[in-house]
Amino acid sequence: MEWSFFSFFLNNEEAFLELNPNLLETNVFNILLLLGLLIYANKVSFSVGLNTRKNNIIQTIENAQKDLLNASNYYYFAEKGFVQSLFWLQSWKTFYQNKKINIVKVKYARVQYEVKKSFLTNQILIWNLKKKIFLSLKRYILLFSVGRILRKFLGLSEKKKSKFIQTTILKLGGTKK
Repeated sequence: MEWSFFSFFLNNEEAFLELNPNLLETNVFNILLLLGLLIYANKVSFSVGLNTRKNNIIQTIENAQKDLLNASNYYYFAEKGFVQSLFWLQSWKTFYQNKKINIVKVKYARVQYEVKKSFLTNQILIWNLKKKIFLSLKRYILLFSVGRILRKFLGLSEKKKSKFIQTTILKLGGTKK
């Protein structure tokens, strides 16, 4: 007997297509039974697990959406607070700059006043010194003039002294006796 591809199917002992009335021995029945068991097992065990997993995933997504909304609200309020803080910071900065400027102006005015006061005091001292010097100079000139006149007067004779005194009295507006 020669072996070929079809020789397996062409067996002398058995017919080519023969139906097996015993369903438990046939492969088709076993396959269908196996598929049925898998579908049942899928519904019983896997579908519960998948539904649970699906519900967990949906719950996680909803929680993530809520968290995103809360984070967005938190960000909005934080940004609003930051803007308010920035506004107050600018206000305080302006206030303190103005305060510093006022302090500097007040100190400058005080220094300017003290300098003017000092210069005025120095000017008054110089003016008083000038007056004193002028009075001293007047006294010196008067004393110098009187000293010269007295020296001349004391060097004159008695007759000339009396004539000088009379002339001086007449010049000053006196009367002759």
